[in-house]
Amino acid sequence: MLLAFGELRSKPRCGRHCRLSLRFGAAARSCASTGDSSAAFHDARQRVCGPALCYKQQQMTPPPDPLNPTRKKHRFNQAWMHEHVTDHWVHEAKAKGYRSRAAFKLIELATRDRLIRPGMTVVDLGAAPGSWCQVVRERLGRSGRIVAVDLLPMEPVPGVDFIQGDFREDATLRALEAALGTRKVDLVLSDLSPNISGIESADQARSVHLGELALEFATGWLQPGGDLVVKGFEGEGFSELRRQIQARFDKVHVRKPKASRDRSREVFLVGKGFRPL
Repeated sequence: MLLAFGELRSKPRCGRHCRLSLRFGAAARSCASTGDSSAAFHDARQRVCGPALCYKQQQMTPPPDPLNPTRKKHRFNQAWMHEHVTDHWVHEAKAKGYRSRAAFKLIELATRDRLIRPGMTVVDLGAAPGSWCQVVRERLGRSGRIVAVDLLPMEPVPGVDFIQGDFREDATLRALEAALGTRKVDLVLSDLSPNISGIESADQARSVHLGELALEFATGWLQPGGDLVVKGFEGEGFSELRRQIQARFDKVHVRKPKASRDRSREVFLVGKGFRPL
């Protein structure tokens, strides 16, 4: 212990020279009078502060954060958090017991385009955290069936069969088909969205691809006259996705619900009246 040299008068302030306010005993005074900055004095300093506090780099640099390796403050994240906690739809979702504000997007779409009726079979792609399943379950009543898929886990929703898996993989698709059996589907909902990389062109391409996969599934499982809702983002490839949906449905509408953020390019393609080949 350092008590052999003296007492610590105040909390150490470590920097380049480990500035300490100490009252040393005889050994410490001897080191100071002779100008010996190594040996005993260095040992005393180490024992006061500990190795981690005797070097500025170790003291001041926190462990690297894998989500923020540059340790920069992200103004965008702060702005998003402020927007989120003050958002009208977020408060409405909490008040009504929905798991996310996205519930109000589907409520508006379903009301405007008459998407949900009792007795339907509905597939929800990209279902987590489950707010769309909640809305569909409310509107189907006790009848009808819902099968939901998401890569992320989802807390159970009463009356919903959930499959956790990547919709792009064959194993997940086979599990979905097994859950449906031979029963055709009345409505396919796709709220699929890619992990954002920050590279706009790549993110847009992934979003369009997910929309195409949802359309491909719908064309194989929708019964004649069925409906499709696909999330998309306006940009390169969006018009082509819209044309592909128009080729298989009687009507296609581009909707931007009020609950979508104004600054977002998010829209929904609503295909009404599926036409099998």
